[in-house]
Amino acid sequence: MAMTCDRVRELASGFVLGALDAEEMIAVGDHLESCPKPHPEMSDFGGVLPYLAESLEPVAPPAWLRESVMAAAQADLVARRCIAEPSAAPTLTPAAAPAMVVVPSTEAAHAAGGEKASEGELISLAAARISRRRRMMTWTARVAAVLAVVALAGYALVLQGDLDRAQRTTQADASFNYVLTQPDTRTAVMVATDGSEASGLAALRPTGHIIVRLYGLAATTGDQVYVVWLSSDGASPIRVGSFTVDDSGVGYLEVDNVPTSASLRLFVSREPNADVTQPTLPIVVSGTFSL
Repeated sequence: MAMTCDRVRELASGFVLGALDAEEMIAVGDHLESCPKPHPEMSDFGGVLPYLAESLEPVAPPAWLRESVMAAAQADLVARRCIAEPSAAPTLTPAAAPAMVVVPSTEAAHAAGGEKASEGELISLAAARISRRRRMMTWTARVAAVLAVVALAGYALVLQGDLDRAQRTTQADASFNYVLTQPDTRTAVMVATDGSEASGLAALRPTGHIIVRLYGLAATTGDQVYVVWLSSDGASPIRVGSFTVDDSGVGYLEVDNVPTSASLRLFVSREPNADVTQPTLPIVVSGTFSL
């Protein structure tokens, strides 16, 4: 049995005490004779462990420890025999049979601390449970990391949405304020007509460019929209456009090429969808344009 330097270092304490089995003792000795690399661990352990073994007074182990060690030794012996001679594996009674499982080579390698294992190798149930627990902890960490990434991505989307909304609001305010400052702009103060707290302002340029800004509106749901209408001297209302409202209660509409007659009344209705051609009652807000 060939030995690597790392394996020899692991077995150094057992070697200097003569506690290894015969095959391991021979393999370690052969390695020490042929290996060109120094092994100071042998001299280190050789000076301490024998002294401890000879100077300390033997103490009888407690019953539970003795039974555990014996059970582990028996399980290890059975495992070795089953691996070496699968057809000659002894039949154990339920009371004496150690907890063993047959695992695929990958799981056996995990349970054995990463060493390569043959297909269908027998390992102790405790080792299998440790391997399974390690994999579960690994997957738990991975799932937690994925959830954290998803949460951060969701939070980033929310922040991006808030930022986009703020930018649109800023642009709308700038456009609305510019139109209001022009001397030939006509304005309409929008007042609630349905008993709500809705209000706002509309601005109309001589070119037919109109901006409507409303506050205190109920949020739309589904296909619902707010539709803006213009009427002149009792004529049938003309549909200007539509918009939806979120929880902020703010409505905004900016449209070109609307009528610019001398007498114009603007009103807004809440409709079940954007396909309506005539307003339905009640009217939410209304106002009349004037210089």
